[in-house]
Amino acid sequence: MLNLIIADNQLLTREGLISLLADIDNINVAGIADTPAQLKTMLAHLKPDVIIIDIDPVHNFNIGDVKEIHQDFDLTKVLVLSNRKQKNEILEVVNEGVKNFVGKNCSRDELISAIYATAKAEQYFCESTMKTLFGDKLPAKKVEGIPVLSLRETEIVNLIAEGKPNKDIADELFLSVHTVRTHRKNIIKKLGFTFKNAAELVLLIGYINSYLDQL
Repeated sequence: MLNLIIADNQLLTREGLISLLADIDNINVAGIADTPAQLKTMLAHLKPDVIIIDIDPVHNFNIGDVKEIHQDFDLTKVLVLSNRKQKNEILEVVNEGVKNFVGKNCSRDELISAIYATAKAEQYFCESTMKTLFGDKLPAKKVEGIPVLSLRETEIVNLIAEGKPNKDIADELFLSVHTVRTHRKNIIKKLGFTFKNAAELVLLIGYINSYLDQL
């Protein structure tokens, strides 16, 4: 049984989530918090598997609350459910270490998939969020449209996503910097676009992995 806490001070959102999840046998809404203080008290007593939190300073919860959760309750996994729709707003959250993000316009199936992924410490971003960030640069939703990376390319992608520069990657994998640069060029060619930073790459990996899990 997955125990959840919903952290959102908007009544309709909370009730909507409870209703959407009511018939899922192995998901239980163990608590509802509408303030950061209330959330921390619940975390100490309920020890949930997943927190679904709306990051919106106007409505109490912000990115600082998520950072404190990670620091003080490191076994707790966080799923951000947000109305943030602008690319810079989403990347602001991702750059603070959020690995699971769904928009409030996502489907019920996406929300449930996101909860399961979060509980397993797997990355998940809903499709509408990915479209906001990458638009038509996303791989097509068909098997032959998903870029297939080699084992070495996958290793390099993961190190890039950690924010490591070419020299550090080369040292860790016992490669030359020139070889790493060549691999990066091949990765960019396969993905179909140049990623600007580690956060964008992390998002794309999450999209690809979440889709492959459904095949």
